[in-house]
Amino acid sequence: MSRRRRGPVARDQDTTPFGAILLRLCDGTGALGAALVDQEGETVDYAGYVDSYEIRVAAAEWRLVLRTLSFSNIRAWAATRQLFVRCHQRSFAAIALPEGYAIVLQLSARCFGLSERALAEATRELCAEAGLELPREGRAEHWSRVEVRPLPNDPRRPAAVWVGSTWTRVEVLGRYDSKQLARGELGYRARLASGAEINLVREKLGRWYAEDLPEH
Repeated sequence: MSRRRRGPVARDQDTTPFGAILLRLCDGTGALGAALVDQEGETVDYAGYVDSYEIRVAAAEWRLVLRTLSFSNIRAWAATRQLFVRCHQRSFAAIALPEGYAIVLQLSARCFGLSERALAEATRELCAEAGLELPREGRAEHWSRVEVRPLPNDPRRPAAVWVGSTWTRVEVLGRYDSKQLARGELGYRARLASGAEINLVREKLGRWYAEDLPEH
């Protein structure tokens, strides 16, 4: 059995809101593990399907790499906000946050990408929980992962979306065509029963995301 199919590993520290956010990030991206690390390389919290020591060491190491790049004389390197390393046995991603914090993810072998919508949602939630200013690049769009009930005869076409605490019927108005849609993704422009219009995207892993979904 692969490590990805196991349940989350036993924790050696109390659960925090950060851990819940990181676990949702793992589920939304297929990551094996994720950690929030501070500017000193200390893990604030972690989640996932790999040993806690393993993800903590990886988080400290890749936070150090981001710090090293920030002092580079090469302007493009010094401005690095995201770092992806693709390897034969495992891959990693490191995403810089304000005030020296970072998200580090351990990915599957040869992986070289992850859901930008899942990452943006996690960044937004982590910054709100930690009282950090949201990075500029995270303010342009507001995607949130949602539960979608598809049509009985077409699992890739939405019939209802969970809003607040109930299922809300959606009317598909047409396709949502965007340069941001990756290969294998489907996008729809849809209207809720309330009359509000939203964009819905089904990603390759079968996760659904809505843009600017009303709170209720």
